[in-house]
Amino acid sequence: MRLTDGNSSEAGSAYYPSKVNVQKFTNDFDFQLTDATADGFTFVIQNAGKTALGTLGGGLGYGPDQSSNFNNGSIGSSVAVKFDIYDNEGEGFDSTGLYQDGASPELPAIDLTATGVTLSNGDTFHAHMTYDGAVLKVTITDTVTKASASQTYTVDIPKIVGKDTAYVGFTGGSGGLTAIQDILDWVYAVNP
Repeated sequence: MRLTDGNSSEAGSAYYPSKVNVQKFTNDFDFQLTDATADGFTFVIQNAGKTALGTLGGGLGYGPDQSSNFNNGSIGSSVAVKFDIYDNEGEGFDSTGLYQDGASPELPAIDLTATGVTLSNGDTFHAHMTYDGAVLKVTITDTVTKASASQTYTVDIPKIVGKDTAYVGFTGGSGGLTAIQDILDWVYAVNP
């Protein structure tokens, strides 16, 4: 899936075509950001609709972009994990974080600089997520350098999205600077 194709001022989204159970799951995907200077993408769980899309630029196709005059739309009834390569509001040039209900995916954030994870270096990355009904664990690994970073978030995903099922997928955005943002493969599995 190509979320942005290297042009400026883009926003894109792609979702599994039907709702899936989000009570307990494992989620794995590989991604690559090529010629990447801005802005990044998100993995999203949402009940706003199968074509839901937020704003371009720092909104990462998920939330409103607070740092610009772009359209202030966002994806409500949602949870998103960001993979951000531009420092809009002090979050750093390689950051991640968990956002809810279409909140701006800028701050608060986890700066990945100290981990050696450089999302925009052109390498293929593997993201591994597990959710046990209360805790979402995320590990991001550079498949070339083996640099890795892990985060843990306490979150009630079904409560936030309003149901035990939701659309799962990705959003991405670019603004004045650009990136080719590809999801290379993806496996989402419901856990008993």
